[in-house]
Amino acid sequence: VMWEDNGFVLYYKALAEEKFKWPKPADELLSLTGEQINWLLDGYDISLFKGHKKLQYDSLG
Repeated sequence: VMWEDNGFVLYYKALAEEKFKWPKPADELLSLTGEQINWLLDGYDISLFKGHKKLQYDSLG
């Protein structure tokens, strides 16, 4: 559930054949980034999956 401008947005997805790899309830609250939510909905195990590290470059002039 997310807040968007003037109300809450609830996303719902049901799988036809498989099950989601839901995080273990080790922590009472698990904060997810938008990218991690997409990974979860795409079927990835987010406890094992990490995105690429962010790179930052200085320009040469």
